[in-house]
Amino acid sequence: MVWWYAVVGWRLELQNPTSPEKIHLLGELLGLDRSSRVLDVGGGRGGPAVLLAREFGCRITLVELSAEFAAAARERAREAGVGELVEVVESDAKEFAIEPGRYDAALCLGATFAFDGLVPTVRALAEAVPSRGLIAVGEPYWREWPLPQQFSPEEEAEFLPLAETVERFESAGVKVVSLIASSEDDWDRYESLQWLTLDEWLAANPDDPQAEEFRERGRRYRDYHLRWRRRLLGWAIFVARVP
Repeated sequence: MVWWYAVVGWRLELQNPTSPEKIHLLGELLGLDRSSRVLDVGGGRGGPAVLLAREFGCRITLVELSAEFAAAARERAREAGVGELVEVVESDAKEFAIEPGRYDAALCLGATFAFDGLVPTVRALAEAVPSRGLIAVGEPYWREWPLPQQFSPEEEAEFLPLAETVERFESAGVKVVSLIASSEDDWDRYESLQWLTLDEWLAANPDDPQAEEFRERGRRYRDYHLRWRRRLLGWAIFVARVP
């Protein structure tokens, strides 16, 4: 069976609606340098980890459940010349043993599902850094509230407006000190590159048994983005300080 996210995400350098410039800004906000040790949970194909290791010289432990994504992250790190800086651990996030205070910074960008939600993710990352350490979580939020009556979110039903998202974040006992919000351009790059990649995959695999399923899923997701998500859903990297 072909995995949907392996298909549509194949050409994504960053698997979230953000940019290399904003990931670099994140590294600056976290104060990363060659002495830094960073934990990246749900690191996917390694986009942020490789960029941060290359530009700041920090050492990163990347935890990723998908064997396909973990292999891609190792290869990307090797090709970027930072293979010795990026350690990829293939593991369920909840089964990865976090040594308290071992890391200078801890990240989970767009993968809070790995810990079953934002609050447990924040608590897990906070364990990884010392007192006054910094963590960063990428999470969606609603740009408009209340939502239009004719709109019924499905996968995103648990998200909140921006201020309430920060309140939920801080309910885990940390203080949000900065955020890096995505723009519509970030969303469009992220979404439309998936459309293009899927179109190319369908052209190359017309007889694949999942081709029709993927074609319909792609059509539905594109329509959802154009009609609703682009206007209503935001995404940001929230940086927080641990007490």
